[in-house]
Amino acid sequence: MKLNLKDLNPGVFFPFDEDKEDEGGVFIRLANTEVIEEINKKCTKKKVIFRRGQRHEVTEDDEARRSALLWKYVIFDWKGLEDEDGHEIPCNDDNKILLMRKSVKFSSFVGDCIEKLTEEVEVFEEGLEKNVLK
Repeated sequence: MKLNLKDLNPGVFFPFDEDKEDEGGVFIRLANTEVIEEINKKCTKKKVIFRRGQRHEVTEDDEARRSALLWKYVIFDWKGLEDEDGHEIPCNDDNKILLMRKSVKFSSFVGDCIEKLTEEVEVFEEGLEKNVLK
């Protein structure tokens, strides 16, 4: 197995139309453990409250921020994504969040891509386990 040490988690291209790959698509990458831990750290706050003389630690999670940070990471790039006037939509963090929050079509497509990529990784991991256990 060969690995690119300069890019250990490259994006995988998913075309909008399987028959017309050159017309555009989205590059998706899965978040590894380190990225997920970093996002969780940024989105989880522990707070101490006192009730009836008892000290309690309460955890507050900012799910909207967690989703936004995850989308920023997972959507690596895109090409061929245009607005209604035919102008290319730049792949930046604001547009990633806007499209994921407001466009059911785009967010469903990205969700399907993430699901496919996750399944591929699981199949690969199962193959590794079988080869190791032989």
